[in-house]
Amino acid sequence: MAAAQILPLPKLSSADEQQRAERRRIVDSALGTTLAEGVSPGPEVLAMAERYVAGEITMLELGTVVRSMSGL
Repeated sequence: MAAAQILPLPKLSSADEQQRAERRRIVDSALGTTLAEGVSPGPEVLAMAERYVAGEITMLELGTVVRSMSGL
């Protein structure tokens, strides 16, 4: 059996890092508001939020999925 190969992650550019930081700020702010309202998002919502932070999905896609999960 061959040993698993670990590949390094690509280096993010300064612009990419800034975009990720802004997406993190948006998610953290929304989560804070949600928690302040007494609602605790489930693991699926948190996982989708992390995909948004990573740049894998757009804000529109995140909102659509979260509304669907919430039955809205």
